[in-house]
Amino acid sequence: MKILFTGVEYDRYDPARGHSFEYNNFYGALKRLKGVEVSYASFHDILALGKQGFADKLMAQVEREKPDLVFVFMYTDELSPETIRRLRAKTTIIGWFSDDQWRFDNYSRHYATAFSWVATTYSKAPAQYATLGQKNVIRSMWFCDADAYTPVDCTKDTEVSFVGLKNEGRAALAGQIRAAGIPLSLFGGGWDGGRLSQSDLIRLFSRSKINLNLVSPRSLWERNSFGRLFARRSLNRFVPDFHVIDNVRSWLGQSILQIKGRSFEIAACGGFCISGYADDFETYYKENEEMVFYRSSEDLIEKIRYYMAHPEECSAIAKAGYVRTLAEHTAEKRFGAMFKAMGFK
Repeated sequence: MKILFTGVEYDRYDPARGHSFEYNNFYGALKRLKGVEVSYASFHDILALGKQGFADKLMAQVEREKPDLVFVFMYTDELSPETIRRLRAKTTIIGWFSDDQWRFDNYSRHYATAFSWVATTYSKAPAQYATLGQKNVIRSMWFCDADAYTPVDCTKDTEVSFVGLKNEGRAALAGQIRAAGIPLSLFGGGWDGGRLSQSDLIRLFSRSKINLNLVSPRSLWERNSFGRLFARRSLNRFVPDFHVIDNVRSWLGQSILQIKGRSFEIAACGGFCISGYADDFETYYKENEEMVFYRSSEDLIEKIRYYMAHPEECSAIAKAGYVRTLAEHTAEKRFGAMFKAMGFK
């Protein structure tokens, strides 16, 4: 099977931030699948070629390589619906939409019908896509690249840790945890621990006695959230956007909690994880048996204290989560199900 993957190569179009999530976890995982030949087209070329120039280059690549599938993971408005339709006339093309909880109204729906197929991580999105006339919808979910995320044999010298971009909601929650006297190590953009390399990230999951996946609703009045009422991202910058009704719906949708890929990565490394509960999480892990969920800051602090005092339970839950992850939540399992749904062997 020949696949052409196209997405953002560097996080937020900034090489200094390292490779993007989709480059590491989608393109990287696809390359390691057996029986799959993968090529790549970087959205960063748009910065030099312009959108039309990149579209023409991508079309030429499709005509030259003749892939069975073009796999698109857009960050902003890299491809127009017209370009997607041009590609669809040549081969099957699927778009992965990762934030339909809040991006459906002012983003996803404008592109959905141009694709042969769409994949979404939001449980309610398939019904929304159906109202647009897009019936080829795959309900999928984040996953782990089991070849990249593996347990590391090391001393568990970190009590409680969290890795992720700092925002207002996470900062408030982290402050409450530390104020409760819990030793919390914070890593990622904006935190005192700074950004971690991929190898250090994976090692931290094994080093930590408790890994947190902080899932908190964005404050609707936070600058970045409120600003989306009047602006949107286009590549590496913000541009004015006055589609008020769509933007208000999107803005309100930011309060819906969603599953993130971090929990699958932690579990794949054999780490014990306490994650904020989000839409449909129980479909993927049994609560308190394979992963622990919290539903409020008070609940989180209580559970951290409990599991700090019961390491044997942490080990049992981490082991069960690891087994479930390798059985059901690997890249091979996710992509295999997607390819089967689209009719590929």
